[in-house]
Amino acid sequence: TIDSFLPNFFVCMSSSISRTSLQLYRDCLRLVTHVAGKSAKSTALRKQVRHEFEQARTLQDPVAIDDAKSNAVRALSNYLLYSAA
Repeated sequence: TIDSFLPNFFVCMSSSISRTSLQLYRDCLRLVTHVAGKSAKSTALRKQVRHEFEQARTLQDPVAIDDAKSNAVRALSNYLLYSAA
């Protein structure tokens, strides 16, 4: 349920940019599992998340890294706003 996802997410939001990339990656994968379960849609979403994080792996610029982390946090928060409405 979304209630079990919320406590971890709010911890994430309170220290959004200071979360490690690995923590954000795992949060995104957990959200995919929550949203799509074990379906073909889940597989596609997991591929997309993996692709985005693999692209960001080579970033060296601290500003670009913070932007990539912000995008991951924004994706997580957008889902919560959508599900709360």
